[in-house]
Amino acid sequence: MPSLAFMYHECSDDVQRVPPEHRPYVLAPVAFEHQLISIAHSDLQVVTVADWRSKPDLLRGLIMTFDDGHVSNHQIVLPLLKRFGLAATFFITVGRIGLGETMGWSQIRELHAAGMEIGSHTMTHRPPSTLNNNELRYELVESRRILEDGVGGPIMSISSPTGFHNARMREIAADAGYRSLCIGRVGLISELSDPYSLNRIAIKSSLDQKSFEELLRLDHSMIRRLRFQQSLRENARTTFGPKAYLRFRQIIMRGLALMKPVPSQGKS
Repeated sequence: MPSLAFMYHECSDDVQRVPPEHRPYVLAPVAFEHQLISIAHSDLQVVTVADWRSKPDLLRGLIMTFDDGHVSNHQIVLPLLKRFGLAATFFITVGRIGLGETMGWSQIRELHAAGMEIGSHTMTHRPPSTLNNNELRYELVESRRILEDGVGGPIMSISSPTGFHNARMREIAADAGYRSLCIGRVGLISELSDPYSLNRIAIKSSLDQKSFEELLRLDHSMIRRLRFQQSLRENARTTFGPKAYLRFRQIIMRGLALMKPVPSQGKS
């Protein structure tokens, strides 16, 4: 049976402090809470990546994942998940632990103690397609070793950073001891899915509640729309290349952030 995997990042009411290129991935806490209410009232079984990996034939499952390790994952997301009795997988960028607005070890351990799965989001968050095999192996192997030492348990799942998936990650992830690799490609997953290429749907601030509930019903037309939008971005990545695409996207998002709405003019 098909299942869903969602990719979240952070929650905040102060989106202006966030770099413009990252703002689409920041949810207001109240919007996230409304999503959890809908999830709790759905017929989906919410599991972690590791749980799904052990029973991929789960009937209508939902995997909730959080990339990067932002401090709001501990301050806002964890209390809400506990209130609704839900579990999720948190992918941590190890080289950023305790820096800026990234969770520290005590917060990561608290997530782990609460029954959340901790996974790797590599060491440095660099696009995999820009790394050679030795660099990529270091990102996967070293991040897993440090996380296992830090939480005192096995790290079985990893997610690919920056939305770029590289086929070389599959072999390296398996060789490093991971049992699952999550990517950012829109689509459903099932028992027939490659566990080292698991689709996830990015939940952005632009996704309204009605569309979110359509996703929970596994609405194929909704998924096709999101996949089409993603294909346009992938074409741009292919055309410009990873580094140029990221720079171009940053310029566009910053330009949009600077644009101010023009006040409507009433009739004189």
